[in-house]
Amino acid sequence: MAISNRGGLGPRFRGLWCSTALSDTGNGIFLVGATLFAIRTWESPALAGLLFTLATIPWLVAAIPAGIVVDRMEAHRVIQVANLARAATMLAVGVVSATGHISAVVLAVAVFASGVLQTFVDGAAEALVPELVARERLSDANGALSVSTRVFCQFLGPPIAGLAYALWPSAAAPLSSTLCGLSTLCIAAVRQPWPHRRGARGKIDIRSGLRVVGRNRTLKAAIAISGLTSIANGSYLTAFAVYANSGTGLGLTPAAYGVLTGLVGAGAGVGACLTSRAERLFGEVATMRLTRLGWALLFLSPLLRSPWLIAPVMVVGSAFGAMWAVQAMNLRQRATSPGQRAQVLGVFRALAYGATPLGSLTATTFQNTVSSQLLLCAAAALTAATVALVPSSESLRSETHRTDLT
Repeated sequence: MAISNRGGLGPRFRGLWCSTALSDTGNGIFLVGATLFAIRTWESPALAGLLFTLATIPWLVAAIPAGIVVDRMEAHRVIQVANLARAATMLAVGVVSATGHISAVVLAVAVFASGVLQTFVDGAAEALVPELVARERLSDANGALSVSTRVFCQFLGPPIAGLAYALWPSAAAPLSSTLCGLSTLCIAAVRQPWPHRRGARGKIDIRSGLRVVGRNRTLKAAIAISGLTSIANGSYLTAFAVYANSGTGLGLTPAAYGVLTGLVGAGAGVGACLTSRAERLFGEVATMRLTRLGWALLFLSPLLRSPWLIAPVMVVGSAFGAMWAVQAMNLRQRATSPGQRAQVLGVFRALAYGATPLGSLTATTFQNTVSSQLLLCAAAALTAATVALVPSSESLRSETHRTDLT
């Protein structure tokens, strides 16, 4: 199979990137729009926290099955079907909301369903990358793919959702549905069948990905780092949503909240693009350590109170923090072979990103008894502590060498 040359990442990768960018923008609009709708319509911080939790629980319960499906089918078809289903779900929410029959249960079910479908889309996208670009271009390709998530989901999505809500509270759902539908046209550029999937019709072994992770110390360390950071991030997202929108907190307007939330995606997008440069400048391990401190800085930023001070700190913190996502993708792809990648990603995210609901539930549980400021400080402390788990240079080299020999 031909892969992209050194001068570019290739038209098929661009098709994957465009599809991911559109669907991630829709995902960001839908989740933030649903959260704003819950807070402003029912005045329920607990429901807002529940929505964040329901958006992340699918990584705990569906990531591994999704990985098995992706590795046994043509990944671009999985992306098409999942995004069409997501578009239908979002459109249904828009119709019900516009007619005035929306309920908290309907909104919660839709957010959860969208999250389940996201596990299929993300697993298929990451599994495709090593088959579309050369090994030495993984950092560039993974950085570009991370940009679509960080910039479009976290930067464009939230402010668009805030502005859409200000114009019409029900606008976010049909808008996000349209974007997810359009994404299926872009992924059509990636339509070549993958050889390793032609014989992937044997016995289903849900433990396959677990065995790969269990044999690799670097992957186990990466899962621990991501898991603890996900717990901290879940707590931060819930605490910040309440703190930013309450009268006793920052008291932001929906548009201002969307812009601040979106700046995290902007900084993360910059960081994803600069990951390969940072690794060349500081080294891979040192860059990993900087990512830990970057997220801690982000989680503390709301304590500055002034949006004009919060904004630049959010950008800087998320820029360094987001480099970890690219580095973790590199580690997973270097440690796995075709036919295993989506399953290993499923295990990784089930154990790591699946921990996010723990943070959200913790923040929701203590929101009425502990201040949001204290929850933000706890999230920052937990993330900073993960510096101790960063693998050594020797460990990274030995694991990569062992994988190359297998």
